Amino acid sequence: MNKLFLTIIVFTIFIFPLSLFPHGVDISMINGGTGIEAKYGSGDPISYAEVIVYFPESDDEPFQSGVTDRNGRFLFFPDVDGKWKVVVNDGTGHGGIFYITVKDAVSVQDKTTDKSAGRGINILSGIMVIFGFTGILFFLLARRERKGRGNAHS
Repeated sequence: MNKLFLTIIVFTIFIFPLSLFPHGVDISMINGGTGIEAKYGSGDPISYAEVIVYFPESDDEPFQSGVTDRNGRFLFFPDVDGKWKVVVNDGTGHGGIFYITVKDAVSVQDKTTDKSAGRGINILSGIMVIFGFTGILFFLLARRERKGRGNAHS
């Protein structure tokens, strides 16, 4: 039983902190997108409506799908020239089909991303590992001391 308990503690200390490390995520800004803004006849935005963008010359191969934002806007980044078909459907029978002609495929420009939060998590994880090892050490020392006292009273 004691070996099982010790194995569980060691496993938890070594494996659990690894799950706290951030998984590599880079967020960058891109310029030059192509988008639509969908509105009802009243001028209100068609918020959170389904959008499907089709490749040029293809009504059966979607390029991208998603939903409009709360302002009825949807942005995509075409990678080839041509006439892109954009279908908007709000789920209640309202929507439409829009065609956007792209003459020069849009280029993507990356910007820098602040990764300072990841460093703080790494430092915190390191401190947690040190405290974990210290806790195990004190547990084992206390256990050894209790066994020593138990044998002295016998």
